[in-house]
Amino acid sequence: MMHDHPAAGVGHNSAGCALCTSTDHEGLVERLAKELWESRQDDTQWARRWADAGELWHIRFRELAKTSLDFLSVAPR
Repeated sequence: MMHDHPAAGVGHNSAGCALCTSTDHEGLVERLAKELWESRQDDTQWARRWADAGELWHIRFRELAKTSLDFLSVAPR
């Protein structure tokens, strides 16, 4: 991963950020996709858990997560 700052610094807590310290890129994508999905579940009419979202939503939110992580990994410091 290009964004490799395992030590604390500006914008980092003492343990380093998840983007910097992750050794499992696909796991990080899945975690971010789930968090993004759940952050949008404020409408109680159609709110669903990530596990119940369906494959199409999983694909779309994983794509969104990958795009986000790619952008953050090359963003200027």
